[in-house]
Amino acid sequence: MKALKVSARLIDARGRPCPWPIVELAKALKAAPEVELWADDPAARADLDSFCEATKATVLSLHVEGALLQAVVRRAAG
Repeated sequence: MKALKVSARLIDARGRPCPWPIVELAKALKAAPEVELWADDPAARADLDSFCEATKATVLSLHVEGALLQAVVRRAAG
């Protein structure tokens, strides 16, 4: 299994099953106002939508190419 790379700005969760990408996104958004997420789990898109709805985070950009989802997410103000 590929190692999970996490920084304050980028979460490379390729090869990791959900919910790991969203769990790591939530952690990273506590430290940085905007985080880029890379994920290739088929459930990542739906999980990202649910996460943003629940937390009021905003998807600033979203690109899907094949199985790879790349999104920039901003945490909710407040």
